[in-house]
Amino acid sequence: IDIIPVAMPSIYNPLQHQTRNTACNMNSQHHFSSFILFIVHILLLSECQCQQNQCSLTKKEIESRDPALVKMKYNIGDGKKTFWAYVTPPVSSFYQRDPPALRKVTPMHNGQAAKFINLSNNSISVYWEPQPGAFDEGRAVEIRRIPPFSAKGTSTFPTHSFVYATTDDGIAVKRFVVQDVDNASDDVGENLYPYDPYDDPSNQKKAHEIVKHELSKQDEEMYWTWRKTLSFDKEYRKVTGRTYLASYRRPPPIHFMWPANYFNQVHWVTTRETHFTSSPGDIARTTVNLRRIEGDEPIALEQYRDQAAYLNMSLKVLSCAPRVFEIENFLSPIEVDHIIEMGTAATLGDSTLGDEGGDPKKRNVRTSKNTWVSRHQSAIIDSIYRRAADLMRIDEAMLRTRTKEEEHNINKISNNLKPANKSIAEDLQLVHYSVSQEYQAHHDFAYAPLSDEVDSARFATLLLYLNEDMKGGETAFPRYINAHTFLPLQVKPVRGKAVLFYSQLPDGNFDDFSQHAAKKVFSGEKWLINLWVWDPIRVR
Repeated sequence: IDIIPVAMPSIYNPLQHQTRNTACNMNSQHHFSSFILFIVHILLLSECQCQQNQCSLTKKEIESRDPALVKMKYNIGDGKKTFWAYVTPPVSSFYQRDPPALRKVTPMHNGQAAKFINLSNNSISVYWEPQPGAFDEGRAVEIRRIPPFSAKGTSTFPTHSFVYATTDDGIAVKRFVVQDVDNASDDVGENLYPYDPYDDPSNQKKAHEIVKHELSKQDEEMYWTWRKTLSFDKEYRKVTGRTYLASYRRPPPIHFMWPANYFNQVHWVTTRETHFTSSPGDIARTTVNLRRIEGDEPIALEQYRDQAAYLNMSLKVLSCAPRVFEIENFLSPIEVDHIIEMGTAATLGDSTLGDEGGDPKKRNVRTSKNTWVSRHQSAIIDSIYRRAADLMRIDEAMLRTRTKEEEHNINKISNNLKPANKSIAEDLQLVHYSVSQEYQAHHDFAYAPLSDEVDSARFATLLLYLNEDMKGGETAFPRYINAHTFLPLQVKPVRGKAVLFYSQLPDGNFDDFSQHAAKKVFSGEKWLINLWVWDPIRVR
C-alpha cells in the first residue's frame, strides 16, 4: 500500500513547516492489535488526503499550546510579566486504565542535576569532597573551573559535599552539601548552588552599593542577570514544584515536541527517505548533495532502496516524564553496516564528559570510546539525517548549513538569531562499549554563557542501536515518573532501533528527569550512534 502524505505549504518554519515527507500522526490506544493500528492509520491518512489541512492532526498539535502549560505571573524587578510554565501532569494520567497508584513511586536512583553558578568577577574552582573535610586534607577532587559570571553543572546526589575555592590560590570561599527536594531551603533549590560574594541578606542596600562600585558596567549587568534568574526560579518553583535550570531569558522551544500523554501511546509519521536494502558501495561517498529535494524529484540512490513510496515510522511512548519514545526498525541492516564501516575507518578516542568536565577515566563516569561521523560524508548518512528530521518534524534544512534563500525564510521565524546558518544538529557520535564499560547517569544539556541570550542547548537526543548481541548495555532512565516501580526504565539495544527523548520541557526549562545512563556491558560489545539536536539555535 502506498501511503500518501498530506500536501502542506512550502514554508521553512520549524513551528509550522511540514515537508512533503511528513504525514499525519494518530494517537492509538495500546490495547489495539498491530493490525488494527495499521488499518486505522491507513484510513486516517486517506481521510487526510481528501480533506488535506482540515484533518491534519499533526498540524493541530504543532500549533496548539501544550495543555500542561499554565499561566504564571511574576515580577523580578523589571515589571509584571507572564510566563507559560510547564506543570507535570499527575502520574495517574499516564495510565489509560486504572493506575497502580495515585502517587508517583520514589525512584531507587536519587540523582539530580547540580548547577554551580559563579556570581563573582573572578574564576572559581569546584571541588568534590569524598568525605566532609577532604578539601582541608588535600583529598578533594577539582571537577570544574567556572569563569566569572558563568555556570557549569554535573550530576550528583543528596549529601554530596562540595567546596568553592579561588582558582589562583585554592582558598575555600564556600562549602555546601547537596540537598534533596524535601530538605531544600527557600533561597536555594535542590539543583542551584550560587556563589555570590556581594550579597548581604541583612543589608541589601549595602550589597547594591558594593556591586555598583566594585564591578564594571558589563560585569554589573551580568551579575543582575544571574540574580534575576535566581529570583525567577523562586517564583517558578512555587507554580511547578521544580527548579528552573535555564536562564530566565530563555524562550520556549521553537521546534516541535511529540506529546507523551500516556504509556504505550503511539504516534505515526512517514518519510520518503526509505531504507537502503543493498549497498551502493563507494558511490555513496561521491553523491552527497546537501540541498532540499523538491517536488517529485527522486531521492538519492533510490535504486539501492526499498521501492515503497514511503517508510512508515511509529513512535511508542516509553515514558511521559521525561518524554521517551521507541522507534523500531529506524535503520536497515545495510545502513547499520555502513555506519560502523565509516566509524571504524576513523580512530576511536576516549569519550569525554562534555559540560561536566574532569577526567572521565579517573572519575569512572564514562569509559567508552567514540568518534564522529558528519552528514556530508556519504549519501546514506545524509539520508539518515533527513529521516531523523522527518521523525522529529523539523525542517531538514535546519540540520545543515543552508542557501541564502533558505536562510532568509528561516530567519523570519527564528527572529534572526545568529549564527542562524549553523546546523542545529551535531555530527553523529559513534560510541563503542567493551566489556565493563559504561556511562553513568548524566544529562545531555549544558549551561550556556550569558553572552548567549537565548540560552541555546541540546533539545533532543536520537539514539540509534547498531547491534544487539551483548549482555547489559541497556539505556536507562532511572528517574522516570511512574506509579508502578522504583526501578529504572531500561531500553534493551536492538539492531536498527531508535530511541528519541527530549532534554527540554515545553516551557523551555531543562528537564532534570531526562537523566539517563548507558548500563555496563557484561559480555560482548555495544555499538551506538546518536544525534543531538539543539534549540533554538546551536552556538557552541
